[in-house]
Amino acid sequence: MMPCLADHPVSRVPSVSFLLDHLLTASKPSTVDPTSVSYVLNPAGDLPRTQTVFEPLIKAHPSWQGIMGRTPSSGEFAHALSSSSIFMYLGHGGGEAYWSRARLRATRVRSVALLFGCSSAVMRLMGEYDAVGTPADYVVAGCRALLGNLWDVGDKDIDRFAVEVLRVWGVLGECERSDGRPVSLAEAVCLARKVCRMPFLTGAAPVVYGLPVYLSSTG
Repeated sequence: MMPCLADHPVSRVPSVSFLLDHLLTASKPSTVDPTSVSYVLNPAGDLPRTQTVFEPLIKAHPSWQGIMGRTPSSGEFAHALSSSSIFMYLGHGGGEAYWSRARLRATRVRSVALLFGCSSAVMRLMGEYDAVGTPADYVVAGCRALLGNLWDVGDKDIDRFAVEVLRVWGVLGECERSDGRPVSLAEAVCLARKVCRMPFLTGAAPVVYGLPVYLSSTG
């Protein structure tokens, strides 16, 4: 994490052409409904602490729909990404174990994806060819924004970060900056880094791909 960017929201895009295309077609800032949330929590069943942290938050929001403590089918994964405004994945990696890259790229992704697993946002170099990785697959599928981790992280610290992102962004309730303006996902990530006990191991791992996304006022 570059010190000069530590206090500034940053969002990554795959290319300048991608950025220009999305800016030209966007008539207004991109927004999502904070009540339309789907989730996959602890699908492998080996993250009991993470489930203990997030289960009460999920139960406090009856409109949220998802899977907890069991393996999702590829159809359930596709339905979650195509039917909700926000998709949260709280398990290992970015969910690659539960469906193929081809299935993901063929899905019309409507959700903003919050992938809190280890190395969920890593891009792997392929020599003279384009880098490959989960973020690229989501972008191809139409995902407006994705949050993921560049490397492996500890579950306690990333759980702490994840709860803070949801709180600061406003998914857990209304949250605005002191000047009254809404908070974008990239801004929420920037602010939430501060709660990490290991700022350079965990706090520097999360990154955002895509354009700034805000919550709509209808939630």
